[in-house]
Amino acid sequence: MDSFAFIGLGLNDEKGLTLEGLEEARRADRVFAEFYTNPMPALDMKRLEKLIGKKIHVLNRTQLEEEGGRELIRSAKEDSVAFLVPGDPMIATTHISLRLSLSKTGIGSRIIHGPSIISAVCGATGLQSYKFSKTVTIPYDPPLPASVLETISDNHGRGLHTLLLLDVKADQNKQLTIAEALTKITSANPSLESRLAVGVARIGARDERVKASRIGLLINEDFGGPPQSIVVVGKLHFMETEALRIICDAQDSDLRENS
Repeated sequence: MDSFAFIGLGLNDEKGLTLEGLEEARRADRVFAEFYTNPMPALDMKRLEKLIGKKIHVLNRTQLEEEGGRELIRSAKEDSVAFLVPGDPMIATTHISLRLSLSKTGIGSRIIHGPSIISAVCGATGLQSYKFSKTVTIPYDPPLPASVLETISDNHGRGLHTLLLLDVKADQNKQLTIAEALTKITSANPSLESRLAVGVARIGARDERVKASRIGLLINEDFGGPPQSIVVVGKLHFMETEALRIICDAQDSDLRENS
């Protein structure tokens, strides 16, 4: 029997936890969580602990990455462990590494999936999932890796969309904003200002915001608080064109060049 469960919390608050995830967390002897891989703006720890009925021990980046999750592995050798993470558990490579370490130690694990930006961005924007290609993260600190521009260029050359994830500094309560990220990429390649993109913020929340425009104009939009992401748009299917117009407030003049 698996003694370790990776449980996805979803996108916004503790209500994103599935019934299966809730049951698994309630059965566990010990419950851990991390919130540095992606911010959950409306999550309330007291409500989450009350819902589960247990104290939740929150781990930071150092404990998971530099220490390799030693505390989690040690606990799983003695007790059943539930590990709560934002979004869907295996989107973050840190969690994949931890699962491999558990397996090498002889500890079985299972995954209870939750909503993720990777899939939710399609519903929020109306862009089709099969039209997305490689995803890339824009780091908070300079310099901008060459791989970011290379990925955007390669995907665009194939007519595909690029999801840009924006780096988080959880220990400083900061996340790169859409405006800051777009400024980074247009400073490195000014021609991208004319490219169509969609800014998305707080997907899954009641104050979710999506807006499509040319990047040069999107830089000036106020998207409010985190989490935020960007889609650089590729060649559009006619249904995607309609979705961007209706859902994302895109202008007809911007859409014609991508259809």
